[in-house]
Amino acid sequence: MAIRCYIPTTLTALRSTLADVRAVAPDAQGRGLRGEEFETAEFDAMCIAAALAANAAFDPADTDAAGTESTAEAVPPRRVVVAYDAPESSPAEPLTDGFDLITVAEVDMTRAASFHLDEDLVWDEAVRLGQVTGVSAAEDCLGASDLLWYDASELPQLLADAN
Repeated sequence: MAIRCYIPTTLTALRSTLADVRAVAPDAQGRGLRGEEFETAEFDAMCIAAALAANAAFDPADTDAAGTESTAEAVPPRRVVVAYDAPESSPAEPLTDGFDLITVAEVDMTRAASFHLDEDLVWDEAVRLGQVTGVSAAEDCLGASDLLWYDASELPQLLADAN
């Protein structure tokens, strides 16, 4: 049986192999829930992953794929949350009450269930706020918005559209 987890990442990172990632999942007790309670735990795990992705995208100390330091004027790579079915044997450690961080050594994209991205206008506004007002405003903007759902089969089109 697999563990449904949520990988915070970027469209830029999805262009290459994801390795040694940490994903958010309900803890063992949360994975044992059923019905609406289970759906709530899954949604909360995705929201935590989305917040982690936003923090990483706007963290000025982060470096980009080429290894150069980000600047306030640079457009951060667009955040993505990948719904992923990790092997049950994946190492896990507590993150916060009710949630674990799952370590995935190498992401097999055939195990991705879906992708979740910000709407273009929301992302553009967050980037603008990050440049003008600061990181906190950008993260707040993204935290107040919903992510759009894309089927796993749509990844090639998402990557093509991002060019």
